[in-house]
Amino acid sequence: MVMKSIILGILCIALTATDGLAKDASPEAIAAAERAYREGMKHFEAENLDAALVSFQSAIAQNEKYAPAYVGLGHVYLKQGDLAEAEKAFKTAVSKNKKYAPAYNGLGLVYSRKKNELRRAIAYFRDANRADKTYSEAQYNLAQTLENYGSSETLKAYRNVLKIDPKHPNANYRIGILLDEDGEREKAVQAYRDQLEANPDHRGARLNLGIDLKLLGQLREALQHLLKVATVASDFQRRAVLELAQVFQRAKAFDQSARLFESYIRQLSEKEQETYCDLNLVASGPILKEYNDAEILPEKKRVFRTFWSRLDPAPVTEANERLLEHYRRVAYAREFFGTLRFPWDARGEAYIRYGAPDHVSNSGNIQLERTKKLVDVKERLIQKAGPAVDRLLRARDDAVASSMIGMRGQLRRAEQRGPGERQQVTSGTILGWPVYPVDGIWEYWIYADVGNGIEVVFEQRSNQGAWDYADIPLGRGRIARIWQDMHPEIVLKQVAVLTPMTYRPDFATGALDFYLASSAFRGQEGLTALEIYYGIPTAQLHFAAGQDGAKIAQLDRGIVVYNQAGDPVYRTSQEMVLGAAGEAGQSPGAYMPEMDRLFLTPGNYRISVQVLDRRSRKSQVYHINRVVPEYDIDDELKISDVELAATINVADKSRFQKGDIEVIPIASKAYLPAQPVFIYFEIYNLKRNAFGQTKYRVSYVVRSRDQKTIGARILGGVGKMLGQKSEQGVVSIEYEQVGTETQEPGYLELDMSRSEPGEKTVEIAIVDETTGQTATATATFVTQ
Repeated sequence: MVMKSIILGILCIALTATDGLAKDASPEAIAAAERAYREGMKHFEAENLDAALVSFQSAIAQNEKYAPAYVGLGHVYLKQGDLAEAEKAFKTAVSKNKKYAPAYNGLGLVYSRKKNELRRAIAYFRDANRADKTYSEAQYNLAQTLENYGSSETLKAYRNVLKIDPKHPNANYRIGILLDEDGEREKAVQAYRDQLEANPDHRGARLNLGIDLKLLGQLREALQHLLKVATVASDFQRRAVLELAQVFQRAKAFDQSARLFESYIRQLSEKEQETYCDLNLVASGPILKEYNDAEILPEKKRVFRTFWSRLDPAPVTEANERLLEHYRRVAYAREFFGTLRFPWDARGEAYIRYGAPDHVSNSGNIQLERTKKLVDVKERLIQKAGPAVDRLLRARDDAVASSMIGMRGQLRRAEQRGPGERQQVTSGTILGWPVYPVDGIWEYWIYADVGNGIEVVFEQRSNQGAWDYADIPLGRGRIARIWQDMHPEIVLKQVAVLTPMTYRPDFATGALDFYLASSAFRGQEGLTALEIYYGIPTAQLHFAAGQDGAKIAQLDRGIVVYNQAGDPVYRTSQEMVLGAAGEAGQSPGAYMPEMDRLFLTPGNYRISVQVLDRRSRKSQVYHINRVVPEYDIDDELKISDVELAATINVADKSRFQKGDIEVIPIASKAYLPAQPVFIYFEIYNLKRNAFGQTKYRVSYVVRSRDQKTIGARILGGVGKMLGQKSEQGVVSIEYEQVGTETQEPGYLELDMSRSEPGEKTVEIAIVDETTGQTATATATFVTQ
C-alpha cells in the first residue's frame, strides 16, 4: 500500500513537472515522453521492471530533459538493488530540474540503503521537502530514516506527515509503535484507531490495536481485532495467532486454541507446515525414525499425531494441551527467532524443547540472577569450570573487568580457605554474565530445571545478524578442553538425550487429589468390562449455590485409553454435579464415589484419568498401566478381579448396578474402624453335572501384613458356610454353593472392628467340584 502511494505520488508530481523543463522539445516529443513515462509507471507498478526500464528510456529518448523519466529509471535500479545506477539516474534528474522533489527523494532512498549514510539520506529528504512542502512521501521517508537513525525528532516527523496527508496509509501506525515503545499505550491505541479509519485493511495496525487492548484489559474488543488478523494470511497472521492462543490458554479455552492453531497451520505452505509437525526436537527412538523415514508430508503428519496423542495430559478436554504448547513454541520461534534464518536461529532449538527460559541476560541488558535456584546453577557451572574461570576473568574486556574488581584476589584467598569457597566468591561477582567465554554481542539463557540446570550461550556475530551458539575456544590444553566440554550446543544435545523437552501443565490451578481404583469383569461378545472407580474427597471441592440455592460442585472427569502401540482407542468425558449433604458432606473424611465402565478387547493398556473442578480449576491426572484379562475361554474356570466396596445392597436401578444388586466401590480401599468390609467378585465358566447343576466351594483367607491380630465376624455371604478358623494374623472362611448358572456373583461382608489397624490381604480361591478346576484372586485393603 505504501509503495503504491509512492508510485501515484511520483506520477502526479511528474504530470505537473513539464513546465519549463523541455523548452527545446517539440509539443509532440513532450507528449510522446509523457505517454512513455505513463506506460513505464504501469509496468513498474506491475513489477515488470524490464518493460518499465524500456519505457522510461523511450521517454528520455523523446525528451532528454524530462526529469520524471530519470526518476523512474532510478526506482527501477533501486528495485533491482543497483544503488550506483539508481544514484546516477536521480542525480541526472536533479540536473534536469533542481526543484523536482522526487529526484531528491530518490537520492534519499539510495543513501538510506548505504552503510553509514543515514545522515546524507536525511539531508536529501529535507531537500525534497523544501522543493515541495506538500510531498508527503518525502516527509514519510524522512521520518522513517530519522527512526532508523535513532533521532528524537522521529515522532514529530511522522506527525508532520499527517499534516500533509491526514489519511496517510502508514504514518499513524508508526506513531502508534513509537508511543508503545514510550509506554503511552492509551495514546498508541488512538493512533492505531486513526490508522484503521484511514486504511481499514492495515493488518499491522489492527494487530497492535488488539495487543494493546488486551494489555489494557479490554478483552472483548481485543479478541475481535485479533481474530480478524489471525484468520487472513498476511505477515502479521502468526503474531495474531500467538496472541489469541495466549488469551485462550489463559482462559483455559483449550479447544478454541486448538481450532485456531489447526486452522492456521492448514493454510501454510508445506515447507512451513513441516516446521510445526517436525519431531526431531521432541522425539527419539523408533517413532523418530518412523517420522524421518516418511517421505511425504501426510505420512509425517500421521506419525506426528500418533506421537502427540500419547502425551495428551488432560483427558477431560478434546484438545491436547501439550501439543498446543508445542504449536505455541514453534510459532514463537518462527516469529521472534526466524527473521534472518529459516526456520529459526540457534535460540529456536532451546525454546521449542524447553519453552521460555527461567533467566535471560544479554550484553545490552544485563540482568542479575536473583533467586537461589538460579544462583545455584551459576555456582555449579563455576565449580565445573574450575581453573578456567580465572582465565575467563582475565580475558574479559574492560567493561566486564570493571564490574569484577578484586575478583582474582578474592579467588586466591578463597582457594586458601577451602575448595568450596571458590564458587561462592565467583558467582557473587559473575552474576548477569555468562560463565562460558563469549565476545561481542551475547545473550544467555538459564533453564534451572533442565538436567541439573543449564546455561545456553548465544552470540550475534554481526550486528543485527542471526544468533548462533557461542564459538568453541580452540586449543588442546586443559582450559580449552574444559570449555569444549561445556560448549552450549554440546550440553544442550547431551541433556536432550534424557530430557528431549519439558512441559509445565497449564490446564489447572493446583492439585485435586482423589482416589482411583479399577476392577475387570466379563463383558459381552468377547469384550471385558473394565470399571474405573473414583473416590473424590469433598473437602477439596469448590461448592457454590446452584439455581435452586443448594450447594453444588461442578466437575469434569475424563478417560483416555491407549493401546500397546500408544494409540488412543477410547476416550470419554463427562460432567459431574455433586451436591453437598450439609457440613458433614464437606468434612475431611467425606468423599463422593463415582464409576466409569469401559468395554475393551483383552490386552495391555495405558489409561489416563482426570478429574477437574470447574470452579477452582484444580485438577489431577493419573496414568495407570492395566492388563485387561480375557474371561471368555469356555473350558477354563475364571474369577474376576476383586472389587472392594463401601456397601452392597439389593437395588433395581443404579449406576453401580451389577445384576440385581448395587455395589458402591470404595476407591481408597480404606475402611474406618466401625465400617464393614464388602468384597465382590464374579465366577465364570462353571460346569454343570449330569443333573444340570453347578457346585463349587469358595474359600477366603484374610491376612494381616504385619501379622497383627485379626478379628473378623461374618455379616453376610453367598452360599452355605462350611466353617471359619482364626489364627495369629490369619482368618480362613469357607462356603459351598449349589446352583444352575455357569456364571455366579460372589460377595462377603466382614466386621473387622476387632482387628488391629493396618494393611490386610484377602485371598479368594474357587474350586469347581464338578471338574476340579481352581481359580484365585487377591485384593488388599486397609483398616483404621
